Amino acid sequence: MTMLGDLAAWSAYAIFRSPFARRSKWIHDKTMKLFRVGAQRGSVKALSTYGFLLHFRGADAASKEQGALYIQAAAERGDAKSQYQMAKLYESGYPPVIFKLADKAYEHYKAAAEQGHPVAIQRMVDIYTKGELGREIDLERAQQWEAKLGQNAGV
Repeated sequence: MTMLGDLAAWSAYAIFRSPFARRSKWIHDKTMKLFRVGAQRGSVKALSTYGFLLHFRGADAASKEQGALYIQAAAERGDAKSQYQMAKLYESGYPPVIFKLADKAYEHYKAAAEQGHPVAIQRMVDIYTKGELGREIDLERAQQWEAKLGQNAGV
């Protein structure tokens, strides 16, 4: 089931990144349908990409809500990009789907940062430097995250 989802996601992503998708509404619509098929069949890449497109570029509230749910599903499957996006959603809130929860935001930032997501790592530095999301200022932890940021950058 996931193999078909992964194939649909790979195909959709290739078409989506090609110049053809920008010129034709028909191709764009078919590409989005491929993303949906991939997401419904459990492809993490499709869940992440399609969820992002629906939530952040969707035309209506229903699309944005469905996108948040797809992002959440990809985050639960360990996708670092989706974990970061979920952290942002939990930090700001997107009712009625995602409510503002500092602990959930922190958990998702940490999960993404542990996988090397550079923006999530920087956010962990800021959380401990400024004492945000219900965490105390802890400069030692901030430095540990900053060191990880340097390692990921090849410094």
